[in-house]
Amino acid sequence: MIFLAYAALIAAAFFVSSLFLLNYGRRLGLRYLQKDAGTMTGLSTVEGAVFALMGLLLAFTISGALQRFDDRRQLVIQEANAASTAHDRLALFEGEVARDLQNKLRDYFQARIDLYRMPHDYSLLKRAEYFSQEQQDKILSFKNELWNAAVGACPQSNFSPACGQALPVLANLFEVARLRLGAAEKHPPQVIYVVLFGLGLGGSLLAGFGMAAAKSRSWIHMFVFATTLTVALYTLTNMEYPRLGLIRIENFDHFLVDAHQQIQTQDSAWATLGYGR
Repeated sequence: MIFLAYAALIAAAFFVSSLFLLNYGRRLGLRYLQKDAGTMTGLSTVEGAVFALMGLLLAFTISGALQRFDDRRQLVIQEANAASTAHDRLALFEGEVARDLQNKLRDYFQARIDLYRMPHDYSLLKRAEYFSQEQQDKILSFKNELWNAAVGACPQSNFSPACGQALPVLANLFEVARLRLGAAEKHPPQVIYVVLFGLGLGGSLLAGFGMAAAKSRSWIHMFVFATTLTVALYTLTNMEYPRLGLIRIENFDHFLVDAHQQIQTQDSAWATLGYGR
């Protein structure tokens, strides 16, 4: 809720400021035209340069946001695949050791799913998305138990082939988890947002100045201009925080749930058949 309120407040402030500058720029333009040499000739070059720069920066920023959004979705699938593969490789240990390791993996994986299901929000002080620290500590505990148990089984000679295949897969699973946490903090520098905000307001002023050539004020054009910029910046912000804003990524979490259910089904089937006993 903090993020939605914060983003809506910034968007509202930009919209109101844009309308104000459009109207103020028109007044400046009317004063300019009242002068002896008041003409708009040559000013379109400056306006075109500013709008081109704003459009270019906005296009690159949105393109980067879309790429980061897609990367986050891809990491969800990678973690689901890594967990399924790790579960299969741990079966190579056989017997009670394999079942114990798979149970620890299942607990760890469930804790990872719960982390992203838990309510989390945006920290205004840190300017970052934050997750439950208690749940992260729980995940770390499950991770250490799983890894230490797998490494502890490796000195046994009969488990040497299993270790060579299981440990790298577990390491990959933990690596993907770290990448997902890192992706949640991967955003453009704050100065990019400041520049976009400033260029948007500057463009509003120049647009209003150019509207002075019209005989009367067109509120429709002013509202459309301010609304277009506001929606573009608001959409960009939501894409950068897909678990907090209106553009969501939770629909991809079903890959994790499906993988976890598949693991549980396999364990139940193997227990019924007496696998590994």
